[in-house]
Amino acid sequence: MKDIEYQMKNLVDSIKKSNEYNQYRRLYEELERESEVLTRLNEFRKMSFRIQLAQEENSLELCRVLREEYSDVLMLPRVQEFLIAEQRINTVLRKVNHYMWDNIDLKIDFM
Repeated sequence: MKDIEYQMKNLVDSIKKSNEYNQYRRLYEELERESEVLTRLNEFRKMSFRIQLAQEENSLELCRVLREEYSDVLMLPRVQEFLIAEQRINTVLRKVNHYMWDNIDLKIDFM
């Protein structure tokens, strides 16, 4: 287990050194200086996340309505740039996760 923990630490360190992660952190720190914008953005992110998790039939419509409701914030270039950076780091993390699931033979066919 110690070797796995060591490798996980190395992986996290590598991710923290990546351009994707550093851009995400830099942009978030910039948004932290604008508390009203960040509050609205985080409300949007939370509600968007909930819609995506719920996977309801009308989720596309709910997302469209949500984007309209928060368009004042979503149209700001710095917010758009942050959301793109967030998507990029999420893609990195998703690739890591998929790589592990694809290469470790766990018997989860019951799902």
